Amino acid sequence: MITAAEPEAEAAVSVEAAARSPSDSAEAGTLVEVSFQKNPRHKYKYLEGEPKILGITEIAITVFFIGWRISFYLEAWATNITILLSSIGIISGSVAIAAQNLHLPTLKACLGMQVVTSVAYFVCVVITLSEQHFHPGGCWNYHENYYEQIPSNSTCLHTEKLFNQLILLDELLETVQIILAITLAAYCCKVIPCCSPRSNVPVIVMTPPAASE
Repeated sequence: MITAAEPEAEAAVSVEAAARSPSDSAEAGTLVEVSFQKNPRHKYKYLEGEPKILGITEIAITVFFIGWRISFYLEAWATNITILLSSIGIISGSVAIAAQNLHLPTLKACLGMQVVTSVAYFVCVVITLSEQHFHPGGCWNYHENYYEQIPSNSTCLHTEKLFNQLILLDELLETVQIILAITLAAYCCKVIPCCSPRSNVPVIVMTPPAASE
């Protein structure tokens, strides 16, 4: 006899089949139940992305970025905004590490923080690009010819070249942070039901025949 059932908790489809033994085909038979249940190991896909390593990397890059931003660009107009936005990386990295407990609310928080981090660092990239033509003030007299090779202008030109190299490093770090945030967000999506529904796995249960009296 074949029956179909749909339990509310698991939303599974089960099929029962009775296979009778050749030696005793009269009464006794083995009951085989096949059910399709949600994959309990689906949430472990998040750990495949090595969230601890990526989270620590996010935090380390953010601390380094903020540290030398303060040291070199203390008087730059966009320093405060950039530092404020980039500090989000410390929070998102910490949440990514905490999400290793595979608790659904923590995973959702991780996804949200990674999205916020991506947007924040994209804004940082835009600000950094706008700083490429910034000249460190006070290096030369406004009335002097900027390109004239005099001691004061020479120092200023060297300072500006150094500044431009640091801006390239800025852009590199910000791009790496965006990539890390997108990667972690993708692995969070793999285990959150609203982003990636769980797959079903077959579960087979065999019930031995009742002992005949």
